[in-house]
Amino acid sequence: MKTFKKILAVVMVICLCTATFALGASAGRKTALPTSAGIEALRDEFVTDVAPKAGGYELDYSYYSPVGSNDSTKYPVVIFLHGIGHADYIDAQVDDSDMPYWASKELQGRFTAGGAFILLPRAPEDKLVYWSTSLVESLRSVIDDFLAKNGKNVDTTKIFIGGSSAGGEMVWNMLSAYPEYFAGAFPIAGTGTVSAGDVQKCKDVAIWMISSIKDPVINYALITKPLWNNVCEYNAHPENCRLSSFSNVTEPAGNSASDNHHMAKVVTYDMHMLDGSTYPDVTHEDGNGNELSLVSPNGMIQWMNSVSSDFDGNGEIADDFEVSLPAEILNYIRNLILKIVNIFQRILGL
Repeated sequence: MKTFKKILAVVMVICLCTATFALGASAGRKTALPTSAGIEALRDEFVTDVAPKAGGYELDYSYYSPVGSNDSTKYPVVIFLHGIGHADYIDAQVDDSDMPYWASKELQGRFTAGGAFILLPRAPEDKLVYWSTSLVESLRSVIDDFLAKNGKNVDTTKIFIGGSSAGGEMVWNMLSAYPEYFAGAFPIAGTGTVSAGDVQKCKDVAIWMISSIKDPVINYALITKPLWNNVCEYNAHPENCRLSSFSNVTEPAGNSASDNHHMAKVVTYDMHMLDGSTYPDVTHEDGNGNELSLVSPNGMIQWMNSVSSDFDGNGEIADDFEVSLPAEILNYIRNLILKIVNIFQRILGL
């Protein structure tokens, strides 16, 4: 009888432990929606917040959180900066983007942590202000505000920043101003001029450049290739850096992109086509000149899993960023041009 009671007690302990484990699992990270739920449902998973005013601007931002109840997991953060014409109102950068697919069950599950925050800041284009060095301090305020509110669940060694076109230019601005924040960066068709000195400032950040040989805005031979050569020369870990060069840009569903400059949707399904097949008309190489092949599910998320920084989130980042007078004049001229372009976009409904 005593033996039976002992066996019964052991069984009860095992059941209790199993139940506790199951309860803990259900109370952990939240269950993400599948891609089949559709882009609108995934966009609804984002919440909006506003950062404290800095650099003259108070920026709002939207983000997806993978955190569930009683969840102590540390998750990466993926920041994505929109291009011009995608931020005319609060949440426009979410409504007019396919990056919310990164909040899906399929892509969230590819992260080693089991998920990631997806952070989408907005340049105040409704005020005709666009991504440039004039917003560097404002964007830093967004990142700091986000970390302050979500820090207990953020893996600060896994903060990534990417962006398309003007957003890609802003990526380089942030890297040269505050490189310590970031483990990796993925500028897509990044506009602007990046000097060798700027590249040296972010030598410890893994860089994945995405460009088109036929880009009508950013000349591949004159701008992209020299910049990539600087990355290969000055980055401390060229094996972690990548260049994806498209000859013709298609969207994940297989249809042609509007032109060879608009490549934001290339990353929508983690550098693969909608059906998981390999992207056509593109070559990939690392900073040592080795050709790479991306076979699903090996894509940008796997790259993010493999790199990290030393940033501990304790605010030791220098706050001495300044814009020189020549840069301020160039910013003024650039923003004036972008205002004219954006006004025509609105008139034409583009």
